This record gives sequence, structure tokens and C-alpha cells, in this order.
Amino acid sequence: MTDTGPIGPDEETDAMDVPQDQSPLPPFAVGFGIVLESASKDLLIAHLEVGAQHANRNNVMHGGAILALADVLGGTAASLNLRPGEGTTTLESKTNFLRPVPLGQIVTARTEPLHRGRKTQVWKTTVLRADGKAAAITTQTQLTLRNSTEG
Repeated sequence: MTDTGPIGPDEETDAMDVPQDQSPLPPFAVGFGIVLESASKDLLIAHLEVGAQHANRNNVMHGGAILALADVLGGTAASLNLRPGEGTTTLESKTNFLRPVPLGQIVTARTEPLHRGRKTQVWKTTVLRADGKAAAITTQTQLTLRNSTEG
């Protein structure tokens, strides 16, 4: 992950309001339309306006778009919990699709840790429709990558 400069935590919650020019999201996520609202080591919240580019043939949000949203947030959450010189990659991802998301809605995604170890991290992302109902729940495992010169 490229260091984009300081992002200051909120003193009461340790959550970070994320100016978009300092977002820890990868370029793919920005181009996809994901907007990171807040980030901390314990919780990420983002939203996405579901447009035609995110649709399947039934004119609802494509499952792959839901997976992409969850994967970006899980990877970003894991990266916020790494030590200097470490990286992360998705090792496994599982999604339960619960309800369709109509086009034009704004979905909100919340990512929380289930496990944070030295070699792996497990994150749960819940994608919520505009009515507050869960559209999907993703559980993903992130592998911690270490610089090969550090043993």
C-alpha cells in the first residue's frame, strides 16, 4: 500500500474521517465508485451508489460487484492493521447473498474483524441496502505478506 499521508483519528472513537485525497483505498476501488466514509483498525464504513455499470442482466446489483466491494474493504481493513514492511492479499472469500439491491440505491458496507493474527486476519463485511436490510455478508481471510529479507 502506498503511504498517502497522515489520516487523523477521532479522539473519542479512534475512527478516521477519510478525506478522499488521502483515502487508503486502492485505485480500483476509487474507479469502481467506492467512497470510504470512516476507517479505524476495528471498523471500516463505505458506500457505493449502485449504477448500471454494477448491474446484472436482472437489473439489480451484480454479485461480482458485491464481492468486489467486500474484497476492497476487507483488504483495506487488513492493511490498516499491518506492521511496517508488511503487505496483504486475499487468501479466501465466502459470500452469502441475502437480498437483491435495486439499481440507483446507495449501499453501505461495514467491515469488522473476526480474527487478527500474525499470519492471517479474518474480516466480515456486511453490505446493507438503503432500507437497512442486509443484502450480503462476506467473510474473508487475508494473508499477511512479509518482506522476504526480514525472515
